Amino acid sequence: MSTRKVTSDVAAVRAAAKEQELTPHGDPLLAALASACVRRSQAEEETRLLLAYARRFVYPHPYTLGELAEAAGMSVSGVRTAFGPQDVQLVAEATGMEPVAVQGEES
Repeated sequence: MSTRKVTSDVAAVRAAAKEQELTPHGDPLLAALASACVRRSQAEEETRLLLAYARRFVYPHPYTLGELAEAAGMSVSGVRTAFGPQDVQLVAEATGMEPVAVQGEES
C-alpha cells in the first residue's frame, strides 16, 4: 500500500468523524467546558476510526498493536478494544475499501 494511498485514506477517515454541534451557553466558563468536551469526543471518535483503518484496512501488513499503542498513547489491550464493527463500517464507507480480517482478532 503506497504512502499516497494511506494519506488519502486517512483524510477520508478523518472527514468521516462526525462534527458535533456545540450547545450555546451564556456563561463563558461553561461554554469553554462544553467546547472542550466536544473536542474530546471528536478526538476520541477520530482515534477509533484511525485505529480501525490501521488494523483492518492496511494490508498486506497492518500496523502492529504495539506501534499503534505507542503512537496513540494507549495500551496494547486498549488499542485492541478501542474500535468496534460500527467504526469499521464507517471507515469502509469513507474509503470505499473492504475490511480485512486480522488473524486472532474478532471481525
